[in-house]
Amino acid sequence: MPYINLGIHGLLDQHIALRAGGLYWITANQPDDARLLARQFLESLPSSTPAALIVCADPVQTIIDEIAPDRGPDKLKLFEIAQKVIEPGLATLTRDLGRARIAPHSQIVLLVPANSWTEATAAKRLQHWCEHLRPWLRDRNATLLVIAHGEASPLHARLLALNEQLSGLSRLYRHNGETRYHVHFWYNDIGVSAGLEFKLSTRNKTLALIPEPVVDIAPRVADDQHVYLAERTVLEGSPPLSNHWYLFNDRQTLLQQAASATAATVIVGIDSSHQLLELAQQLHDLREQCGPALKIVVRELEPAVRYRDERLLLACGVNLIIPDGTLLSRFLSLIESIQGQRWQHTQGTDFATLLDRQRPPAIRGLVSPREFITQVQHLYQNSSGEVPHQLLKFQPVAGLKQELFLNQMCLRRLGDFACLFNGDLYLFLFACRADALEPALANICRLPWRDLFLTRQSLSSPTDLDQDAFMEDDSVPPHLNIPVEPLIMAQPAPGSRAAIKPQRITLTVSEPQP
Repeated sequence: MPYINLGIHGLLDQHIALRAGGLYWITANQPDDARLLARQFLESLPSSTPAALIVCADPVQTIIDEIAPDRGPDKLKLFEIAQKVIEPGLATLTRDLGRARIAPHSQIVLLVPANSWTEATAAKRLQHWCEHLRPWLRDRNATLLVIAHGEASPLHARLLALNEQLSGLSRLYRHNGETRYHVHFWYNDIGVSAGLEFKLSTRNKTLALIPEPVVDIAPRVADDQHVYLAERTVLEGSPPLSNHWYLFNDRQTLLQQAASATAATVIVGIDSSHQLLELAQQLHDLREQCGPALKIVVRELEPAVRYRDERLLLACGVNLIIPDGTLLSRFLSLIESIQGQRWQHTQGTDFATLLDRQRPPAIRGLVSPREFITQVQHLYQNSSGEVPHQLLKFQPVAGLKQELFLNQMCLRRLGDFACLFNGDLYLFLFACRADALEPALANICRLPWRDLFLTRQSLSSPTDLDQDAFMEDDSVPPHLNIPVEPLIMAQPAPGSRAAIKPQRITLTVSEPQP
């Protein structure tokens, strides 16, 4: 008899099978991935298996509309829990399931936002909830699969301690353009699995294992792993450092030579941001042609690579980016540090897709709450884990008018936008790391942001926003806006003062003789 499992194609049953009476928990960073997993699990169930689907904060249609008509159970009980009553709904879950006459041996899926268990939810309350569910499930030989979506790091840390109450805990997340499935621990009738991670494909709206390539770990003889192919400019005028170094006057010749390399180190320089897209395309093609053993290094000759550009270059095949101002000796040490490395990203993604992942939306400044949440949801749903964003909530200083603090801000970049809702300011910053947030706010606000706002709160995802209320508000006060270009100070009227003229003077370099 086949095992009931998650339905992820290519994974062994021992890693994804579920046992009767078990409580399994999966956290998924992306709501779309959570819905895909729930749908795939239901589709994999035998037609005779009784099943139930409970969806919190969203309509069940988001799941069942995608289920293939010829797959899944013959009977599927459907339940919805509204956003405002999730907490009491979870507290009385077993009572309500009993009233709904859930059949023995049922497979139950609970799709719920991760922030339903807030920081205020004590670890003991979560433990009590799980302990209360286990005997109810065992008595009915039913299985509950909880799929929590959204930023779940605090929740995940608490769940790790509940290994005696949970039959399994795993994580589905995106990182560097890849979808990954990490098994923390997983008990079933086959055995126990723990500490495993798999790369998954989501093509054709199906989660499937990406087989790991077989790596030959035996030392190779007479290959090019000690060869360095570099643009002459990256050595700052120094001659080749050894017989293994080959210098080229132009990039095109270098790339032609590198196209036949396998494990060599290729070093290119960049001195202008205008070169970036062309360089990224060239290095993407080189990586696709030569494979993961090739080492590709980009050295900044002038400040030209922003954070978002770094992520694009790394996704296109670069192993290492060396910033402008790095001493030659340090540069050479960094080159040596990557010897033996293999590029760890997944090959096969076309350049246009990689570029689209890094491209900000064509929006900036003050927008309506509806447009704000629509754009933010779209960006988070399509995030591939390559570029982090910042979603912030500010409470203005009491008595400070909205036009005053808005005029003290300036959003210059595409992808940086804000809205006003219930007296608070919500701000989204595209491609902004957490450690770069303070400098970013210092660049946005002409005054220190603490002079304008009482508090700042970082939100983990759009699920922290009141979606219904935001969608109902499509207004932007006509007299309010956030400047999107630096403030240009008015010039004095002609003739208001004499023009300043430079004057030549001479300074003595020694004391005058008496």
